[in-house]
Amino acid sequence: MNKKRTIIGGIVVVIALAGGYGWYQFNRTVQGLADVRADFSVNATDLIKEFVSSEDAANKKYLNKILSVKGMVKNVESAQSTIVLGDTSDMSGVRCVIDSTANSTIGSLQKGAVITIKGAITGFNKDETGLLGSDVQLNRCVIAN
Repeated sequence: MNKKRTIIGGIVVVIALAGGYGWYQFNRTVQGLADVRADFSVNATDLIKEFVSSEDAANKKYLNKILSVKGMVKNVESAQSTIVLGDTSDMSGVRCVIDSTANSTIGSLQKGAVITIKGAITGFNKDETGLLGSDVQLNRCVIAN
């Protein structure tokens, strides 16, 4: 009888621990970038040139890092919460997907304004045709002060 009670108690403890861990994972959130220090500070056009000239070297340097990118606003896509930074003479840009906590600041941005955005770099979409321009991708972006 005592052995049976110990086994059942152990099973209950394992189920409770698994349930607690599952609850924790379900409710965790991603850390916002507003108070995180950037690993690199770079100009938008320089970042694009670096990826275009040597994508592998740029990926090794920047991928999964936090960047502070300064540049001119080329386009604001409010529906997708995206700001595109870059130079108007080139189709390429730095596409910054704004974090949901900073969405309210998108509406006040004007094309041509020079701003600094902090975000996590997630990749580079190279334009193989040369017609549409290449894009550096940043996610979880916030507008830096």
